[in-house]
Amino acid sequence: MGRDPLPPVSPDKTVEAAWLPQWLSRMVTDELVAAGIPAVVVDDFNLNLTMYTREPMSRIFVTEDRRDEAQEIVGEILGHEPRRRPL
Repeated sequence: MGRDPLPPVSPDKTVEAAWLPQWLSRMVTDELVAAGIPAVVVDDFNLNLTMYTREPMSRIFVTEDRRDEAQEIVGEILGHEPRRRPL
């Protein structure tokens, strides 16, 4: 009665690596690209600020096979583990 096994990690699948303030996300994305990790940043356009944030936020996406490496680099830059956007 366990869960189904997870599918293998795919280099063709895009996943979220971090959810950061907009002012910081561009700098972090540039650092990821400089480290050889293909990354893109997308502004999280939400007109209503939520209890999770009080400033405009962005999401950084990387390929699934590079997510752990990207999160490690983001953590080194921030000094703590990156947040994920709560749904």
